[in-house]
Amino acid sequence: MNDDAGLDEALRRIFQRVFEMLPQSITDDTRRGQSERWDSLGHLELLEALSQEFKIEIPPEEALQMDTFAAVRQTVRQLRSQ
Repeated sequence: MNDDAGLDEALRRIFQRVFEMLPQSITDDTRRGQSERWDSLGHLELLEALSQEFKIEIPPEEALQMDTFAAVRQTVRQLRSQ
């Protein structure tokens, strides 16, 4: 399994847990507001889960940009490579 596939799998598990989403419903276009649970409180829970899982610190300006699954993946990938 390549690193991108592992990252996607880990992110999907986090989305499932935090937002109570079915795995098949999570796509690159899954966006904030699409799920009842992905509101401002849910977004904070997501940021905390990402920080713990990947041992990264997400700057506020980056957190604001993370409004789709694809954007979350891109941000996590970028922060992990620093």
